[in-house]
Amino acid sequence: MTTIYFIRHAESDYSVRESRVRPLTEKGLADCSLVTEFLSDKNIDVVLSSPYKRAVDTLLDFTDMYNFDIQTIEDFCELKSDNGYRAVDFSVYMKSLWTDFNYRLGDGESLGECQRRNIAALEEVLTQYRNKNIVIGTHGIALSAIINYYDSTFGYEDFMAMSFIFPWVVKIDFNDDGCICIEKIDLFNPVTTLDHNKCKPCITDLGKLKAYKFTVIFSRYKDKWLYCRAKSRDTFETAGGHIEEGESPLDSAKRELYEETGAAKFDITPVFDYSIHYPNICTTGQVFLAHIHELGDMPDFEMTEVKLFDTIPDKMRFPKILPVLFEKINSYDLIIPKARKRATN
Repeated sequence: MTTIYFIRHAESDYSVRESRVRPLTEKGLADCSLVTEFLSDKNIDVVLSSPYKRAVDTLLDFTDMYNFDIQTIEDFCELKSDNGYRAVDFSVYMKSLWTDFNYRLGDGESLGECQRRNIAALEEVLTQYRNKNIVIGTHGIALSAIINYYDSTFGYEDFMAMSFIFPWVVKIDFNDDGCICIEKIDLFNPVTTLDHNKCKPCITDLGKLKAYKFTVIFSRYKDKWLYCRAKSRDTFETAGGHIEEGESPLDSAKRELYEETGAAKFDITPVFDYSIHYPNICTTGQVFLAHIHELGDMPDFEMTEVKLFDTIPDKMRFPKILPVLFEKINSYDLIIPKARKRATN
């Protein structure tokens, strides 16, 4: 696995108009110690950065302490803005960029151009430093464009939520198939656990996301919805779980459906992609629809019971997530069309 820690620079001095040479403020320089402390136990192998001064300087405290050289890569620089962008309301300008990835102001770049440039540079890094732990000094818009490439549900509101956090860290893990996890880290307010009451589920078209970490399987059996309950909980949930190394999402969905419901014969098909945005992490997955024809004995794993419902259970696990996914799945024709490519167990 390759892990990249993107470090969005510390607070910079906006009185210096030239973006390439803009320095950090005194507060920004002091806050660099937060970056050093965070990276100190991450077993870093290489440090890369945008060539802009504020990005490089944010890493200097760490690289000086641990004797790293900083390799600058031009294509990791920030969105190239027209000199007149300061005369435009920041939020209006940003919304225009995120609404239309081809929008540009004057001689500046579009968000699409910034994204393509940064992703091309990132793909070279992933090839050159496979299975390494890497630091990349970067910028707010450039980093957000990278996140959006792997999770298209990350948009304007998500960017604005972090636009004034300096420095800001995003950890992205990659395997040979691509991005497998995006973790957002606020060094001023570190969060170490997932609060399922503070999450935003987002739905997008099938195949839209670049990689998946989870599968969710909504199951029909005897014209009802089938949910399962874990031995350790009194709430019901869909079948689903982590995609194991070497599995495709479909392989994972078929395995999870059997392990968590005992389904012996079924048809199953992918329906749509989703992501869940927490304050500190973003997870992605694929939702499947299964029609179970025969239930066998439930394997002696995590689940202990299955039960049929007309809709979602009153006592459900993930109450902020399940209703959103269910509303989408329930809008589909519950008979899997023959023309749709499907997998049969």
